[in-house]
Amino acid sequence: MNILYIDHGNTTDKNYMYQYYGDLYRELLKVANVYVYQGAFTSAEQITSSKIDCVVFGLGYFTQTNPKVYGEIKGLKDLDIPVVCMLHKPQTMLKEKLEFCKINNIDILLDPHITYKEHGEYIGCDAMRFWFTADPSVYYPREVQKIYDIGFSGASHGSGKIQGPTRDLRDRVHQKLLDSNRNMFWNSSKEGSLQYRIKSVEEYATKINQSKIWVATTGPVLDVSPRYFEVMLSKTLLLCNNMPYEYEGLFQDGVNCVIFENDLSDLDEKLDYYLSNEDAMNKIIDNAYKMAIENYTWETMAAKLIQKIRSYNVISSDS
Repeated sequence: MNILYIDHGNTTDKNYMYQYYGDLYRELLKVANVYVYQGAFTSAEQITSSKIDCVVFGLGYFTQTNPKVYGEIKGLKDLDIPVVCMLHKPQTMLKEKLEFCKINNIDILLDPHITYKEHGEYIGCDAMRFWFTADPSVYYPREVQKIYDIGFSGASHGSGKIQGPTRDLRDRVHQKLLDSNRNMFWNSSKEGSLQYRIKSVEEYATKINQSKIWVATTGPVLDVSPRYFEVMLSKTLLLCNNMPYEYEGLFQDGVNCVIFENDLSDLDEKLDYYLSNEDAMNKIIDNAYKMAIENYTWETMAAKLIQKIRSYNVISSDS
């Protein structure tokens, strides 16, 4: 299969700060011929189905905040091959991003959010719930000592411009843990600031492994980040907030994670129980790892995408 992968800047580079931006691209490289276009993509008129089987707008493309990139691309809607868009960061310019997909008549929307069906109906395309997962060659059980009871790393969102129903949740969890004098690693940055962030993916993955429990909460628009799967693949206990609608049954309390209420009323109780019951903790960790390694890696997500593309029956004779 020949794929034209359109992205922004250097987000497909493995050394990029947010490595998961390019994880799907790297998995597609293993099963297809992938040609990357980085920069201003203004015309699709030179694309022919004899050479290209599919066009994919990567995750990095939808991180852009310039409204001009979300306009009509000449010739794109007239292509006779499937066009795929990987929606990202709906908390900023969602209307423009959906309109971009609609006016360019895209075929497949890869959407990690619970509203993927509504988005697909608005665009008039085939929409998939496409979880942003993790790379098991980076996130895996490491031979390091568990020196923290609980850990977290990520943006706090609490004092930023982005609004949402769980906007201040991470700040509240942090304060609750401080009040309880927990043995923790907490690395949190304010929106738009890189000052407090861990400097490398390797360091981040090691910190997860050094923690018995790791916090992963839904983002400001209730999105599920790769952090959930990074923790599962690292064989650390996943602690996440209660969002059953958003999780669609994937994350189950006491089965493959521990879920706490958004008002934090049961947080201390659950932490005390699992920190003092290693067998119960390990059972959940083992269940989570099995689920993630078998079904929720970037390799499995790439396979699902390839299967979806092939269902359009437009694969060239050279594929």
